[in-house]
Amino acid sequence: MAALFGFLFGWYQAYPAQHSRDRALLRLRLSEARSRTLDARVAIARSNYGDATAHLAEATRLLEAFKQSDQDHLPPTESGKVDQAVTLLREASAGVAAATATAPPQESAGRTERASNLLGEVYRATPEP
Repeated sequence: MAALFGFLFGWYQAYPAQHSRDRALLRLRLSEARSRTLDARVAIARSNYGDATAHLAEATRLLEAFKQSDQDHLPPTESGKVDQAVTLLREASAGVAAATATAPPQESAGRTERASNLLGEVYRATPEP
């Protein structure tokens, strides 16, 4: 009986810790994607299109993985913002790929800024651990 009581007490104590861990991982993944987006924005401003392309590809990959595993933990409005951010990052990546020295990707810089703002809003809307 004591073993059963100990098991139930341990499980009950671990439950809040699991929720805190899940919320912390959710925020970590969002912040990592946002930091890659901001890095891409800086690379675009410095006309370093190779780095910008790499950062945009990594941010898109991170958000795609986020959509597969963690997006169901978000409210529908915030989930839609993540989808919008992915679309903006893909469009920015296409703009950077088409950039030349005579035609810098100004629209891509704006798209990365909007994507980063959307991800910031989602991050602030997620509960703290």
